[in-house]
Amino acid sequence: AQTVQVAEVEPQSQPQPSPELLLPNSLKPEEGLEVWKNWAQTKNAELEKDAQNRLAPIGRRQLLRFQEDLISSAVAELNYGLCLMTREARNGEGEPYDPDVLYYIFLCIQKYLFENGRVDDIFSDLYYVRFTEWLHEVLKDIQPRVTPLGYVLPSHVTEEMLWECKQLGAHSPSTLLTTLMFFNTKYFLLKTVDQHMKLAFSKVLRQTKKNPSNPKDKSTSIRYLKALGIHQTGQKVTDDMYAEQTENPENPLRCPIKLYDFYLFKCPQSVKGRNDTFYLTPEPVVAPNSPIWYSVQPISREQMGQMLTRILVIREIQEAIAVANASTMH
Repeated sequence: AQTVQVAEVEPQSQPQPSPELLLPNSLKPEEGLEVWKNWAQTKNAELEKDAQNRLAPIGRRQLLRFQEDLISSAVAELNYGLCLMTREARNGEGEPYDPDVLYYIFLCIQKYLFENGRVDDIFSDLYYVRFTEWLHEVLKDIQPRVTPLGYVLPSHVTEEMLWECKQLGAHSPSTLLTTLMFFNTKYFLLKTVDQHMKLAFSKVLRQTKKNPSNPKDKSTSIRYLKALGIHQTGQKVTDDMYAEQTENPENPLRCPIKLYDFYLFKCPQSVKGRNDTFYLTPEPVVAPNSPIWYSVQPISREQMGQMLTRILVIREIQEAIAVANASTMH
């Protein structure tokens, strides 16, 4: 196969292949299971060895063991195991995984859980808070990988993978919030927690344009004034000062405008004109048809940081930021 060939080529002897050839383009749930199994076997052997080296206290409790089967793992055990994996998981060569590859593996695990009847969302359920904290530590200082020839390797994680394992979409209050942050990062180019903190309901403007040649043909967008606070009072605001998100008529379930509208629909009425917040705290337990999904409290800075860190690992986000940086340099 081509990928095998590419992987064995000596960098000096051949022109650099496009690294995309080596990258997965969708999640492989069984790969997540495999990494978990290997880690659990190694960990259990380690725990047994430790136990043998210590004298057994009277009435000691049963030795901790991790199930190799993800599906039958209890929530507390899974949370603890995933935490340890952020530091201990190793690839076939016994090396730690690169941070983006590790995130990809956890997304594979998430997809495996969903496909096998588990409803746990390891990235947003309250039971998995510790895991998301530990994962944040691994991802927060991520740097792009560069090959010996100076080629930047694209991230292992793609936008498609997140839709695939229900980390983007309107599946739950947390997922919907992540999706809005994803679109705001991709299209409004908000790259830091501070920039996201400045976003507010009153600053996102909805606009409907009619097609002059066909008045029935309308397109809706949401806009955000990029240079907020920079331009002088009284200065005329021109179109190029706005960043914009447009409709996706081909795929309504992934349409930024429809998801933004749905978010507004699920927010308490009293917050919709606020000029100091945009991301609200998901209610801990809601039914999908419940009218309100969010409290009036904004999410914490820390929570926002964790969400944004995971978003900044996505290949399409890194590309959008790189393109924007290149255009501002010219």
